[in-house]
Amino acid sequence: MIKNMLKISFRLILIICLLIPGTIDPLAVYAASKANTIAELKEELNKLKQEKAQSDNEKELTQSQINQNIQNIQNADKEKAQIQEEVTAAQNKITECEKEIEEVTVETQELLKYYQLTQGENQYIEYITGASSTTELIMRIAAVEQISDYNQKKLKELDALIIEKQNLQVELAEKEKELEAKIDASAAAISSLKGQLSALNEVNEDIDSQINNQNALIKYYEGICDSDTQPLSECVKVASNSGWTKPLVKGKVTSNWGYRVDPITGAASSFHNAVDIGGNAEGTPIYSGTNGTVAAITRKSSCGGNMIYIHSEVNGKAYTIQYAHVLTVNVKVGQTVTINDVIATVGGGAQTSYYDRCSTGAHLHYGISTGYYLGGGADGYSSWSKFVASSVKPVGFPAKGVWWYSRF
Repeated sequence: MIKNMLKISFRLILIICLLIPGTIDPLAVYAASKANTIAELKEELNKLKQEKAQSDNEKELTQSQINQNIQNIQNADKEKAQIQEEVTAAQNKITECEKEIEEVTVETQELLKYYQLTQGENQYIEYITGASSTTELIMRIAAVEQISDYNQKKLKELDALIIEKQNLQVELAEKEKELEAKIDASAAAISSLKGQLSALNEVNEDIDSQINNQNALIKYYEGICDSDTQPLSECVKVASNSGWTKPLVKGKVTSNWGYRVDPITGAASSFHNAVDIGGNAEGTPIYSGTNGTVAAITRKSSCGGNMIYIHSEVNGKAYTIQYAHVLTVNVKVGQTVTINDVIATVGGGAQTSYYDRCSTGAHLHYGISTGYYLGGGADGYSSWSKFVASSVKPVGFPAKGVWWYSRF
């Protein structure tokens, strides 16, 4: 789907060459593209819309799964709260039983002089022999036995109840651990699902950008072509560049093209497919480094912010130039630009930090790759990984940290 995106936008280059003018046969450009008419561009647009609908469905499903896991955590938290109440109730019951045991023991001691009886002293005999009749004697003996039996039974019941509540505490503690495990599992699932949702959002944002870009291209061609079936090669003429200029009037390279320590993640060997140009405040004008055609615009990406991709031909070779972390975008898809056009302004600082998380300060990320990213034909491709792999070191810049004060 993405490979078909804007694959003919580079055909719009109606410009004056950079240093030495030269005209190329537009058919050489268009012959490699599958979309040769506005009608075919519209077919590609419908495919993008279908892809967006599928992405939206995936997002909805993922969000539903996130919501279910959130509900699972909430339910587990409620169960934990109930368990904690039950644990507290069990502990209180144990305390009550222990107090009752103490009271029963004291009561029995007072009634029967328990300690003296167990120690073999004569209070028991005095109590028994103090009876005034045989009947009273029997009653006194029975009373002592009943009180003793009741005491023993009561103490056993209380001991059993304590054991029961202690076992309940153990069971509740195990259940609480299980709930903690469920909560951790749900939290991990939410984290994973949010990662998927974030990726889907990025994909969806990309599709939205492509749809907008495709609509812009169709509108552009509808303004210069006679019909939806007229070959696009008959609608425009193209010109080429013979060199490069810098995109900023002044600045300095703050991070070179190639492998480096990633300033965001700290990765020791991270490939940087551009040069970072610092030394300019947010809002500083950014010029097109080449004559070319705006192929794509991405807005408010979480890593890169606003980005512009321009297709250019330099010395007969196809290139895509990337301008990332820009504050404002002053061009539209399908627009032809020259080296004298201000296409954007510098961003990457405080004004874009709320959505662009891959910038440590105001600067321009200026990258060049061979071929037409999001373009068609033999030079076209849609894979981001291929765009990075096709990256080449921008030429004409001084060493890192050295200032320049001219675009030429």
